[in-house]
Amino acid sequence: MRVAPLDEDYHVHSAFSDDAESTVADNVRAATERGLRTLCLADHVRRDTGWVPEFAAAVAAYRDQSGPRVLAGVEAKILDSAGRLDLPPGLDGIDLVLIADHQFPADAGPVHPERVRAAIASGKLTAAEAIERLCAATAAALGATDRGRMLAHLFSLLPKIGLDEVMVPAPLLAKLSGQVAASGALVEVNEKWSCPSARTVAALVRAGVRVVAGSDSHHCRDIGVYRSVRLTRGRLALEAPAAACPATGEMPAGTGAPG
Repeated sequence: MRVAPLDEDYHVHSAFSDDAESTVADNVRAATERGLRTLCLADHVRRDTGWVPEFAAAVAAYRDQSGPRVLAGVEAKILDSAGRLDLPPGLDGIDLVLIADHQFPADAGPVHPERVRAAIASGKLTAAEAIERLCAATAAALGATDRGRMLAHLFSLLPKIGLDEVMVPAPLLAKLSGQVAASGALVEVNEKWSCPSARTVAALVRAGVRVVAGSDSHHCRDIGVYRSVRLTRGRLALEAPAAACPATGEMPAGTGAPG
């Protein structure tokens, strides 16, 4: 099992996202020039997003061309503790739903990280409770769509609420990893947010989860450019070589991508 191969990018935004600059064509061209094997174009959606058919059609134009395998994805935040996703109806042509922890998924809906940080600081919520609830909502979200699923920047919320991945108890991490494996979902190692950690990746790989790389790029110049992902792969190889590649105990080198 190759962990987060560097010749793939599963998290690339286009101008369909409000905060991204490059077009679908720009992104496919950049991925082709860098020799990527897989490119997943994934843009931010909400329940009222209306451009998904146009986005899917724009991506479909590149499916049968030479170059990287091109996938269409949408990125949606977890809304609440039940794992509901901020997804619009009608996802025809979409291959992958990127499940994201942009805000804290509370019982009544998403809560801004600063409010959760304040609740922890005041003692209204313990760190352990926050971590357990986040893991439970993440697991629940895996069943919120019938499309392919990928956990995007897993645990990126924790630093925003004043916590760290190392605080996730090993049994809880193993439980979540097993739930992800049972769902068949992918997990990305995210370049932009430098997460999840090598410890988390090791637990996921031990459970049989397929771990991929994602730049979270908002401009085509950043597609397939990996620095923090390389560091995570290196740490994984050092601290858990068997998890890095169960078959050989070695971390295979990525090919074809700069960075």
